[in-house]
Amino acid sequence: MKFRLHENGWTVLVEDVALQTATQQQMNTIAYLLATNTVVVIRNQQLTIQEQIAVCEKIGQLEDFSDYRAGSGRNVDAIVVPGSDDKALRVTGELDEHGRPGLFGHVSDLDWHCNHPANPNREPLVWLYGERGTAGSRTSWINNILSYNDLPKQDQEYYQTLRLINGYKQGSYSTDDFGKPVDINYQYRPNLVQTNIAGRTGLFFPFLQIHQIDGLTEDQSREVIVKLRDHVLDEKYVYHHDWQDGDIVLAEQWLGIHKRWHFDGMASRVLHRITFGYENCDLTDRVPTEIA
Repeated sequence: MKFRLHENGWTVLVEDVALQTATQQQMNTIAYLLATNTVVVIRNQQLTIQEQIAVCEKIGQLEDFSDYRAGSGRNVDAIVVPGSDDKALRVTGELDEHGRPGLFGHVSDLDWHCNHPANPNREPLVWLYGERGTAGSRTSWINNILSYNDLPKQDQEYYQTLRLINGYKQGSYSTDDFGKPVDINYQYRPNLVQTNIAGRTGLFFPFLQIHQIDGLTEDQSREVIVKLRDHVLDEKYVYHHDWQDGDIVLAEQWLGIHKRWHFDGMASRVLHRITFGYENCDLTDRVPTEIA
């Protein structure tokens, strides 16, 4: 297994590996790089759904979607990957045998977001695997460790005082129907500035999923969000991934956000999505300093 940095200087590219045979120590290294660099890319893999689950379980405990069957407002059978034991979701417009699309199957942009920012028990990692039909599509990620580090110190100190009220409004970042047109969590108010499990500090800033900033008016909140949004969208903080089948992108969900761009081929593009934590890995394993 080899590691190198993308030309942007921060995205980690993993090469010369077949993940079916990856050791626990190798997965520990990948997990550490994910926590410190926010995005890890692995290309040219051919994994069954059972192999994908086994690889992810070397890092952490997988989210189980079976609980969503009651009261979720949608048919979970339509979006889970067959044979995944409710551990993986189909991200696709492809229809199943009952004529139902998967998750986020719309052709239009799936705009900037992260995994369930209004849920205090959300999983901090997302695995995306290009199953088929992915060529020509693009997803982009923002590194909000870097964007935070580049802020003036007085701005950093101010943002450290702010807490977010997050949630979902249909059309804010997706046209998909989650069962509720509006779903805001007013009780959970996470800090705008977070330090993750690897001790990296940055912005928890899913700006299209922020309803308001605690203690500020709507206008004041909007002013802060727009200013910070324009800062994090600088290209030096962005990694663009042009998909090929067999690609894997792992992304950290505290200090990064991502966006899928408009793609006319969503009816045949299938990604597998798995969410999990760091519970099963050892982040004290290290890699050469030029990568870490």
